[in-house]
Amino acid sequence: MKKYMQEPSLDHWTFIFLLAGANGLFLSLVLFRQNKGNYQANRLLAVIMLMFGISLFYYVAYWTGYIKVLPSILQVIFILPLTFAPLFLFYFKRLYRKSIPWRDTWHFLPFVVLFIYYFPHYIGWEPPYSEILYSNVSYLLRVILFNLVMLAYAAYLFYYLKQQNKSATLLSTQYRWMQKAAACYAGFAISLATYYILYLTIDFDITHDYAVSFFMAVFIYLAGYLGYRQPEILSGQIPEPKKKVPKYAKSGLSSAEAAFHLKNITRYMEEKQPFLDCELRMEDLAHQLNLSKHTFSQIINERLQQNFSDFINHYRVKEAQRLLGESHNQDEKIISIAYDAGFRNKASFYNAFKKHTGISPTEYRDQVRSTLEQKKRIA
Repeated sequence: MKKYMQEPSLDHWTFIFLLAGANGLFLSLVLFRQNKGNYQANRLLAVIMLMFGISLFYYVAYWTGYIKVLPSILQVIFILPLTFAPLFLFYFKRLYRKSIPWRDTWHFLPFVVLFIYYFPHYIGWEPPYSEILYSNVSYLLRVILFNLVMLAYAAYLFYYLKQQNKSATLLSTQYRWMQKAAACYAGFAISLATYYILYLTIDFDITHDYAVSFFMAVFIYLAGYLGYRQPEILSGQIPEPKKKVPKYAKSGLSSAEAAFHLKNITRYMEEKQPFLDCELRMEDLAHQLNLSKHTFSQIINERLQQNFSDFINHYRVKEAQRLLGESHNQDEKIISIAYDAGFRNKASFYNAFKKHTGISPTEYRDQVRSTLEQKKRIA
């Protein structure tokens, strides 16, 4: 942060940030004491609130000049932002009921490295080669790496949420809450990077510096508002996925009976060819087989993994292939073949044929003609 060296004072902006910091500490205490729901997620959110609250208090002290009376070791707060993204990541993982192995603590490595680097400065000790360690060049490199880490994590948090949302079961309100939390962190990271760019290039007033804390304050107030309006968001509770009741759970059809009926269905389809009727309905076919519509549907769904349309079209396409393969049908129009096979129109015929064979009726006929010509040459 830029040094303003002003006399201790408060303005309306610093007062707002001071209230936000107090609100953050209050929410942190509430979440620490909450034992219902996903308590591990609550603890992580409480730590985030605590970090934000402490940071805002220290920033206010910095802007207003009260930092002069605080111990220098508290300057570690300036590098606390490096812990924000790992805490958000762990918080999101716990909301998704995912474990956090110890190896994931490497996410805090940038903070640990920078803390060790600055520690002599915090305690007022001047180490050897301090002219090199704390030179303008090394400062510039630290600023660049610091902000690259912050911005990389901002992008990764959104990526993580997008990937997890593809397969996880989560309340839509909770997912939107995590998106807003990630957006607040991203806004904070971008404003912090912008701050350093402006600090290193031009002179600017303190109002630009306030933007760094704005997104922390927004997150705290947002959490407080949503905690009041939609408490299930901050409870960390994720509903268990509803167990899907099998479609035919109440059916009394045994496996042996299903196998017996399927054998009869197959024989009937091959011998009687009811599929040639383009008006054929499932009720009609089930009636012809002396089965209920429900039982017939269950058999082809569970045994063949087909719906009625695919089941019937399978036989119609086989019949169309037979007709297209006969030499005396080579000059017959394809639409006539479709009608003879039981299809109602050309579009449904082409779609079904391509679905079941992988090629169009025209391509199939070309293959047949090529085969017939080869047989003639051989003969």
